[in-house]
Amino acid sequence: MSTHPVEIKEIKALEKRDYKAVLGFAGAGFIGNIATMFVARTRGFQQVAFVKSNYIPPMMLISNGTPMQSFRIHLNEFDNILFVVTESLIPAEGCWPIAVEILKWLKAKGVQEIYSLDGLPFSAVSPGIKALTYSSKIDLVKHGYPAIREGALSGMNSCLLDECIEKGFPYACIFIPTNKLTSIDYSGSADAVDVLNKLFKFGVDSSPLRGLDESQRKATEQKQSGLGKVFRKG
Repeated sequence: MSTHPVEIKEIKALEKRDYKAVLGFAGAGFIGNIATMFVARTRGFQQVAFVKSNYIPPMMLISNGTPMQSFRIHLNEFDNILFVVTESLIPAEGCWPIAVEILKWLKAKGVQEIYSLDGLPFSAVSPGIKALTYSSKIDLVKHGYPAIREGALSGMNSCLLDECIEKGFPYACIFIPTNKLTSIDYSGSADAVDVLNKLFKFGVDSSPLRGLDESQRKATEQKQSGLGKVFRKG
């Protein structure tokens, strides 16, 4: 038996249907997990399962006074869309075994297409371009998002893409340009929400995230201004 088993534990029975799955993992700007959870909370997605493994760093979240696992699967039953979300940064040795089990579980539940959201550390992108895409067997051109020419995927998303390519499974990567790596990019997360709205017609207002971005920017400016005064006094 493996010393690092991967289990997907269902909180409620999930009947097999034609689902679409969206992956929102922690990465550059934390765009994937923030955008998906913002939509999930706004639209009232229900948590239906969670991933349990020694590969996942120990973390429990408290949401609305209730403990919540850090690697979860949420369902919007009205649109048959599953969100696979984690705030944990999965170590390299855990990405493959977790990706294999997730894809196996998603296919068993009837998922027909997989979409991943990821931040793309890339500054030379026109401000008018909110997302770049790569897709296999999924048509994203009709939504007006240009195909990416150069880029990279890492971690869980790269493993799942590789598994999908090997098995000929429909997969799309949605890259949101960001200039932040280790801090939260609320503006990029809002752009990601807008992309999800366009693809899946969620109708979620992204302005609260843009408000957080403005607050973050003002706080940074005030801090820098305060430091400037200190240095001038010195």
